[in-house]
Amino acid sequence: MRNRGFTLIELMIVVAIVAIISAVALPSYNNSIAKSRRAEARGQLLETAQFMQRFYSQNDSFSQDRAGNAVAVPTALATVPKTAAAGAGTYSISFSGTPTVATFTVQAVPVVGGPMATDKCGSLLLDNTGRRTISGTVTVEECWR
Repeated sequence: MRNRGFTLIELMIVVAIVAIISAVALPSYNNSIAKSRRAEARGQLLETAQFMQRFYSQNDSFSQDRAGNAVAVPTALATVPKTAAAGAGTYSISFSGTPTVATFTVQAVPVVGGPMATDKCGSLLLDNTGRRTISGTVTVEECWR
């Protein structure tokens, strides 16, 4: 009568193959997730810039409304994703510096301790002219495409 089953060598070969596939697939998967999170942040930055352009068309200023109240990023746009609680998302949308009468820069800053905290792109920035920049160590094109 012959025993059925796997030998230790066969089992080790399968484990090695799974380990090699995982070593290749996991970084690729994580990179894909990071790209989608950056895309969501870019979209919200563009929405915030559109809000600022509408604000300017109504008030002739990026810094304050006609009553003298300072502009603020709308609460609905302040956290990425929009459905996340404050401080619990992947990015926080805010002004980089203080908006002036003629200029503004909005930024998407990775949440400290969040999944994008160590992202190579760092913060994503967009100004009133549409100029896109980053605070990270890679190229702007890599983070804004």
